[in-house]
Amino acid sequence: MYIVKFFDTHKNQIVDFRPQRPQIQIYVCGITPYDSAHLGHIFTFMTYDLLQRRLEDLGHKVKLVRNITDVDEPIFLKAKQNNEHYVDLATREINSFKEIMKRLNFRDPDAEPLASDFIAEMADAVKWLIDHNYAYKLDNDIYFDVMSDPKFGSFCHLPDKLQLTFMSERGGDPKRPGKRQPLDFLLWRGITDPNDPAAWNSPVGYGRPGWHIECSVMSAALLNTPLDIHGGGMDLIFPHHECEIAQSEALNDHSQFADNWLHVAPLLRYGEKMSKSLGNLVFAKDLLNEPADPAAIRLALMHYHYRSGGEWRDEVWEDTKSLVNQAADLLRRGEGSSSDNQEYSGLRDKVRACLDDNLDTPSIVSLIKEHITGQKNSGELKQTLELLGLSINV
Repeated sequence: MYIVKFFDTHKNQIVDFRPQRPQIQIYVCGITPYDSAHLGHIFTFMTYDLLQRRLEDLGHKVKLVRNITDVDEPIFLKAKQNNEHYVDLATREINSFKEIMKRLNFRDPDAEPLASDFIAEMADAVKWLIDHNYAYKLDNDIYFDVMSDPKFGSFCHLPDKLQLTFMSERGGDPKRPGKRQPLDFLLWRGITDPNDPAAWNSPVGYGRPGWHIECSVMSAALLNTPLDIHGGGMDLIFPHHECEIAQSEALNDHSQFADNWLHVAPLLRYGEKMSKSLGNLVFAKDLLNEPADPAAIRLALMHYHYRSGGEWRDEVWEDTKSLVNQAADLLRRGEGSSSDNQEYSGLRDKVRACLDDNLDTPSIVSLIKEHITGQKNSGELKQTLELLGLSINV
């Protein structure tokens, strides 16, 4: 069976991905809808969009699920700051995100579950983990006991000190008194405030699920395990995906949760990862408001390899807009003319080879640029752009 290569986080090396089933099962961690989608988000989802398109180009059926984490502490905090209900905030940002993805010509996921639609299933999963000694209560909260999983920490390849740092920075509470282990992670947050806007009655008490259990439950509900590919941004490797593996495999009789893991590096701005706290975000909606073809955003992001990311540079954006205009001109002049009889360059097959070789998008950009500046076969260019999801207006 045809091989696509990519870097597997767990195996810590480039692997040959050989689909084992008629339908490839992919789960990508999606947005937390408390602010507009920035280019770091789009970069991650574009990587998976390209992978899906290539797998389907090879004749495979792909089922891709990308969740929306609409139950999470950052949403509640932002909504409180805005003096609005968190559901209103989440709904507005979800609608905005979907419109952006549509304009960027992303494939719709086969399912885009909301965490809020699976609260009962999450509570049941937490109860099962307590009943089978994988979890314990601490005051009104419930934590997963990482000592119940001898493999915990082996996925991320990080030293213990860095795990503690990331746990603290990324929503955990390693210093909370009373926990059995600092890395024990929250499964269910008990709520005592009757005015809290996001709490549900459940078999494990009144409250809401922790972040990690949400993806375990949604992926199990919508896909068959082991998943063929799971992933998202690199910042999710620990603690989110480490925790997700531990609880998912506990819930599934220690069966492997996912066969392959693909993570996407961050985009930087002014030398730092794009983040709201640093104020260095570049929003997709702002670029879409410029007088530029939306395809230019995707092509600009393709200058960066998913494994390395890099600094978002204004000159890359400006050069890409110019390149897309040249492509549009070539495509227009090719319609109804003899230009399609120009020299065949094998562009599409070269691009396919780059996709198969660890999703080598920078090389693809170079190939496209060479083809356009050389005024080569416009029909061949059109077919290649379609393969990449680059729908250029002509």
